[in-house]
Amino acid sequence: MNDTLGIIGSGNIGSVVARLAVDAGIDVVLSNSRNPETLRALTDRLGPRAHAATPAEAAAAGD
Repeated sequence: MNDTLGIIGSGNIGSVVARLAVDAGIDVVLSNSRNPETLRALTDRLGPRAHAATPAEAAAAGD
């Protein structure tokens, strides 16, 4: 089983899914339509299990 969830989209739904996944002990790779640097505040809030990436990287990270 893959313990990493790739999430494309970091708005209301994506950020809640990311929080639930992190709380469940799953690593998340988040992306948005801009660039990974714009996700710094969100990944900082989510903690060390959250990583910012491009959409292609987020898609490749998940199963």
